[in-house]
Amino acid sequence: MKQICVIGLTGQTGAGKSSVSKIIRSQGIAVIDCDEVSREVVANEKCCLADLALEFSIAILNMDGTLNRKRLGEIVFNDSKKLERLNALIFPYIRSYLKEKIEQFEAQGEKVVVLDAPTLFESGIDADCDFVISVIAPEPLRLNRIVVRDHLTDEEARRRIASQHNDAYYTSRSQIVIVNDKDQQELHVKTLELVGVIHRAIREQCSCDPMSGKGAAAAAPDKRESAG
Repeated sequence: MKQICVIGLTGQTGAGKSSVSKIIRSQGIAVIDCDEVSREVVANEKCCLADLALEFSIAILNMDGTLNRKRLGEIVFNDSKKLERLNALIFPYIRSYLKEKIEQFEAQGEKVVVLDAPTLFESGIDADCDFVISVIAPEPLRLNRIVVRDHLTDEEARRRIASQHNDAYYTSRSQIVIVNDKDQQELHVKTLELVGVIHRAIREQCSCDPMSGKGAAAAAPDKRESAG
């Protein structure tokens, strides 16, 4: 029987998911960065890299045989069908790798682990989670954030946002939603409240899901209301 609580954390680009992840990690909760896992999978799983080269040509490889992520991104991010194909190829490797990482944390005695995954739902990883937290934000705020963060033009940022799912996609699939529509201090407070709920649920040895009644349920933000 599984002895570790697995929490999925996801959200739109520019919504603040990474900030929430950092705050959670700072509070002593184990966090797995699924972007980093994806890079490790491509670097270490030669079968995965071979699958990608067969699908998208050897043009995606550097001279030393490693993946040229920039070139691959240029191919897939403006073509939804190619992006879907990329995801179909790489997600099974990622899920298998994540399972091993979770088992390692469980063996170390961790009671909870958070999967920081921008494509949590698309990859099917949410099926491996006890519950899911999504971070969303108004589009104008997201646009400004990613222009500054990623040094994009306004048009490039708009195209990236347009390629992603809307708020309803996340809110309908999550047990908890954090609305990051103010400043970093407000986001910090909201996240610490959530961490408190998680710790309380674990201490009281009730269900990992903070929506599930005993102990922490009354303190947990309902997804229909959002933590906003």
